[in-house]
Amino acid sequence: MSNFNYEESRKRIEEILNSKTQIEEVDSISNDEDGFTYENGVRTWVGAMFIDIRNSTDYFKYNNPEKVARIMRAFTSEIIGILKQNEKYVQIGIRGDCVYAIYSTPKKDDLNNILSDACFINTFQKMFQKILKTKGWPTFEIGIGLGASKDLVIKAGKKGTGINDNIWIGDAVIDASKLSNEGNTNGIDPIVMDSCFYENIKDFDANDKFRNSHYISRVQSKKLNEYVYCSDMVIKDFETWVIERMK
Repeated sequence: MSNFNYEESRKRIEEILNSKTQIEEVDSISNDEDGFTYENGVRTWVGAMFIDIRNSTDYFKYNNPEKVARIMRAFTSEIIGILKQNEKYVQIGIRGDCVYAIYSTPKKDDLNNILSDACFINTFQKMFQKILKTKGWPTFEIGIGLGASKDLVIKAGKKGTGINDNIWIGDAVIDASKLSNEGNTNGIDPIVMDSCFYENIKDFDANDKFRNSHYISRVQSKKLNEYVYCSDMVIKDFETWVIERMK
């Protein structure tokens, strides 16, 4: 840090704080980031999904590191593969022990598709844990958080360095992250969604493709201090294969 010029730093900070950011209302955004600069921002409907590993600290600490490395590499690569099948994703990444995806959601059907993906991941989890159990390797549970809101999106970083990322200013990402920590805890089902997400998927068709004993339940979230909605929905054919045919 001895070469850090704090006087120049102050000038850069003042320049950014004194410059205006042009905010544009848009219907949707894409994952190619066209139109994003360090001077503008867009406001649009966003959906988010976070997949969080339960008790990951103990899981990583008390199990064989090399074995855990293989488990995590297999798990995250398959989750990312599932997430990328949804063409509305804008960003997919890994944050600590979470895999996440952020989506452009101009239509309610976009949220329905995210919920379908969450159900698929919930079913995949059952297959993955069965594989681990069969091998005698340590298993784990996950929580899946879903959020939706109209967010402000800006590009942030340092010009000319290639180090930058989008910042999502709103409830979707924050809620999904927090709710993923509550899934599969204290009797709450694995899939947990905030109230905005739920209000916009009320018409979700829980047809024969899905199975769940009680579909969606309302619970009190300690993280958000409000009622949220949870489910243990799975893909019926996939689950049947895992139970009956998977060797």
